[in-house]
Amino acid sequence: MDGIVAIDKNDVNLSNANMSSHTPAGQMMTFASEVTKDYTYKYLLPKQYAEAHQLGDIHIHDLDYYPTKTMTCIQYDMEDLFERGFRTKNGSIRTPQSVQSYATLATIIFQTNQNEQHGGQSIPAFDFFMAKGVYKSFRKHLQNYLEFHLEIKNEKYDPKILRQITEEQIDSICLTEEKIATLQSKLGEAGMLIDQETLGRIAGKAYEQTRKDTHQAMEGFIHNLNTMHSRGGNQVVFSSINYGTDTSPEGRMVIDELLKSTVEGLGSRGEVPVFPIQIFKIKEGVSYNDEDYAITMDDMDAAMEGRVRFKAPNFDLFLKACQTTAKALFPNFMFLDTPFNQNDKWRADDPKRYRYELATMGCRTRVFENVVGEKSSLGRGNLSFTTMNLPRLAIEARIKAEGLTNEKSHPEAVEKEAKKIFLESVREMSALIAEQLLTRYNYQRTALARQFPFMMGNDIWKGGITLDANQEVGDIIRSGTLGIGFIGGHNAMVALYGTGHGKSQKSWDTLYETVQVMNEVVNEYKEKYTLNFSVLATPAEGLSGRFTRLDRRKYGVIEGVTDHDYYVNSFHIDVKEQISIVDKIKKRGSFPRYYPWRTYYVCRAGRRGTEECTRHC
Repeated sequence: MDGIVAIDKNDVNLSNANMSSHTPAGQMMTFASEVTKDYTYKYLLPKQYAEAHQLGDIHIHDLDYYPTKTMTCIQYDMEDLFERGFRTKNGSIRTPQSVQSYATLATIIFQTNQNEQHGGQSIPAFDFFMAKGVYKSFRKHLQNYLEFHLEIKNEKYDPKILRQITEEQIDSICLTEEKIATLQSKLGEAGMLIDQETLGRIAGKAYEQTRKDTHQAMEGFIHNLNTMHSRGGNQVVFSSINYGTDTSPEGRMVIDELLKSTVEGLGSRGEVPVFPIQIFKIKEGVSYNDEDYAITMDDMDAAMEGRVRFKAPNFDLFLKACQTTAKALFPNFMFLDTPFNQNDKWRADDPKRYRYELATMGCRTRVFENVVGEKSSLGRGNLSFTTMNLPRLAIEARIKAEGLTNEKSHPEAVEKEAKKIFLESVREMSALIAEQLLTRYNYQRTALARQFPFMMGNDIWKGGITLDANQEVGDIIRSGTLGIGFIGGHNAMVALYGTGHGKSQKSWDTLYETVQVMNEVVNEYKEKYTLNFSVLATPAEGLSGRFTRLDRRKYGVIEGVTDHDYYVNSFHIDVKEQISIVDKIKKRGSFPRYYPWRTYYVCRAGRRGTEECTRHC
């Protein structure tokens, strides 16, 4: 507590990279965090799990939120919220009528719901959800310009009839000559005479004004998510948006302007925006095509300047997304055609096909598979996750193997024994974590719906709207995921073999087998409890340093293992390894098949470590 008061640079004050613990509100949040952790250790956690966490065998994430029974993250069905409207503590919000309102309400939803959970939030189909706002803005501008023109010409007209005609005849922001001719005819029948050329110019003016509005809406969206505090300690929402497969003119305009705003950055100096994390969905025939790729490679300038007609309607947006990533670090890319990312219900002609498209919570949560309901990302999230200390298991395995074999044993015999002990330990630790997650899940189920008035009352977590305020959430949260995580795959392999998996095939094979073992335990618990257990490639943050400090204190300095201030994230290859980007993608790209929860680099075709995989990646 003294350290919080003195704002020391210590583990407590630096545990949350997204919060300023030296501000008054941040200090209050940190005080509360430490008190609730202590309460959890003493009264809520079974002793074996509390000890495993405190000793550093495992790390129970967001332990300070344990008593509140909150869930980790959520992926929004934003269309449902926009169409129904939603309620906050102080009033109700009606359906928005412009793209600016759509974008603003999206940030309000992010900010409000952040106080009812402890993790991040994601919009699974940002282009689809914002498209209707673009259309409404265009229709409004077209109506206003038509009224202005008629008034200038002193033409008599009925505003209600004019609006009725435009609403009946206009279904897109792109008006063809045929559409303009039909609109002219209908207006003429109602006594509103406008020649076709003038009507075309008015439609063009409405289109350009809509583009300007959309750009301002996207600019405001990005600025708000990087400046609007959702909690004490200057915390902004950990937000993500997924997009790339809406081929409508409205959805395409949203992404085009979003990418421009991302490149422009924040403030007068164009600072790179941290949020929202952006994920571009790549789908064969929609946002990618091999022929389009070949044409682009032949003449990149023509492709980037829009002088090429692509077969995939959103391939041009994919190119712009790549250009944006090169300048602003986002978007990330996700391949929907990878076998484990597909949904059999997806249809190209389905206007709501986004329901069957994978979406992620940034680089973190992947919620898609579902053993208790429909396979989808909407209205679901992660419940909780816990991480095992993989380097510690490897260090212990090596020590035990050396003790079981005599000094004259061949090094390969020691390594073989160490690997056997290590994999057995991984299996046991995975089972321990699974039981701990189950304990926390059963505790979370006892939360009352009124503890989450915004989330449950507005059906953000699907099914919540059916509950009375004093009902337990129970099975409503059953669709969420329970993540068994790991950290330090590289360091663990160095502990076993002296070399990481970036350079050694033996190390790579063992780490791959390690994740297979974890996945086997996950499948056992899925079947046993009919719950969405899953493997997690842990986003480490402060944990990467905590485990290392504990292990250095216990085992001393081990070169390549405990000699730095951090463990390498999950299955990642150490950034210090001298390895080409192609080899790194090949080596890391095979792991996500075992994470129905998190993905970094994924081969588009789902191929494992082959030359064909490299070409596709």
